[in-house]
Amino acid sequence: MKKKIGLILALVLCMCLMASCGKKVTSYGGHSVDELQASQQSLAQQLLSMSNSDLKQAYSYYKQQSEANEDDDSAKMYMELVSNWRENTKGLGQFKSFGKFTVAKSGKTITTTQILNYSKRNARLIFVYQTYNMKVTSMNFEKIYSLGETMGKAALNVVMGMVTVFAVLILICLVIYAFRIIPYLQKKFDKSQQAATEAAVAEAPQASPADEEDPGDLVAVISAAIAASTGASTDSFVVRNIKRRY
Repeated sequence: MKKKIGLILALVLCMCLMASCGKKVTSYGGHSVDELQASQQSLAQQLLSMSNSDLKQAYSYYKQQSEANEDDDSAKMYMELVSNWRENTKGLGQFKSFGKFTVAKSGKTITTTQILNYSKRNARLIFVYQTYNMKVTSMNFEKIYSLGETMGKAALNVVMGMVTVFAVLILICLVIYAFRIIPYLQKKFDKSQQAATEAAVAEAPQASPADEEDPGDLVAVISAAIAASTGASTDSFVVRNIKRRY
């Protein structure tokens, strides 16, 4: 009988030890997972209870705080969170419940992710802590896209990148080809200008040597030369015609 009672107590003790081992509590900087989840859900509930005008006022308040004190990282962090919340809540639908909560530790940071279930599309609220003091360094709110949507966006980005690269390459090729055409066009332009100049010179009236000299002056010179050589007066003869012999 004593052996049976001892065996039963041993079995109960083993079951208790197994139960206590199965319920392992993980601590992150002195905070349990439940505490981290409660803190994150509390902030999410505050944001959910705020109207659009309240969110605008909160954004303006944190913006003024960050501008007044540039070293205040918390004001900038809350300002970015409110901005992300206002932008990404569009198209989510009505809030339904909190989903899965996960904690991931990597090096000197701890990342906690709280899923928020909406009627149209789910979203996630992400906190990043410093491991040694559990100070929040980043808060972000973003939509959750399916694998197909993510792959579609990635493919679209790849296509746009390729189109941009090929467009730039085509433009560079055109510029390089233009360097071959420019000298030809310049030479053709110079020829056309030269031809136009020659045509203008050809159409301009040419003055003869006889037209350039005054006939009256020439007659007076010849008359004076004849009078000097013959001794006669210039009134005794009249010069009627002058012929050049050169």
